[in-house]
Amino acid sequence: MSKSRRRSKLLIEVEETPQHIIEAKEENSKNNLTIEQEIECPRCHDTMALCSDFDRLGYVCEECDFLLYLN
Repeated sequence: MSKSRRRSKLLIEVEETPQHIIEAKEENSKNNLTIEQEIECPRCHDTMALCSDFDRLGYVCEECDFLLYLN
């Protein structure tokens, strides 16, 4: 009998989402920024395309090879 009680209590604890996780998800949805696929190059005013390296995003201009990384 004690095993089933422990299991059910554990299940209830797993099923309930902690408040700090709920708040973090809400904050992420409020601070979610949109990233454009293409922007205007500040150097030559051509189109810069979104690109990614292994660990960061940026924009690259194929006309003048200007590279702009996002923080």
